[in-house]
Amino acid sequence: LFICFNAAWNAKKRSKYIDKAFLSSFIAITTGAGLTLAVLVFSGSIAFVPMQVIPIAGMVAGNAMVAVGLCYNNMGQRFSSEQQQIQEKLSLGATPKMASARLIRDSIRAALIPTVDSAKTVGLVSLPGMMSGLIFAGIDPVKAIKYQIMVTFMLLSTASLSTIIAGYLTYLKFFNARHQLVVTQLKKRA
Repeated sequence: LFICFNAAWNAKKRSKYIDKAFLSSFIAITTGAGLTLAVLVFSGSIAFVPMQVIPIAGMVAGNAMVAVGLCYNNMGQRFSSEQQQIQEKLSLGATPKMASARLIRDSIRAALIPTVDSAKTVGLVSLPGMMSGLIFAGIDPVKAIKYQIMVTFMLLSTASLSTIIAGYLTYLKFFNARHQLVVTQLKKRA
């Protein structure tokens, strides 16, 4: 929880357009990291011992922190630049969720670009430190590659879960109780 708390605190700093983003960040990062760690432990991929859980928790929480921060930043910029379209949709009877659905989806997609790109190039462009370290330590290269594949999918799943949760928890902060876009919030922070 301490790792997730610090990751959420740092992700909150990237959310200049979003008021009180810490709780959303904490929920998103903790849920994404917790589910990923639970799957790894219950599948037997890692043992539930501090020597394995703490480094893996740090890796997933750190990756989730970056993805959530990018999601917040991108979402704020999109709400600011597309406020006219959102207000038009709202005036035609769309709910805040309907009016901002494409924007949320695009923000999540943009936040995942670095993680997806690094997953696409693992072993081809960059040799990850974990895999290289295991090979230097004398571990069978096939086993080292299997661990790296596990880490890659672990980071992808955590980033995906965390950004989806963060995006859908925070988009309503751009609207007031009467389902109006809060333009003053966007202008004062731009």
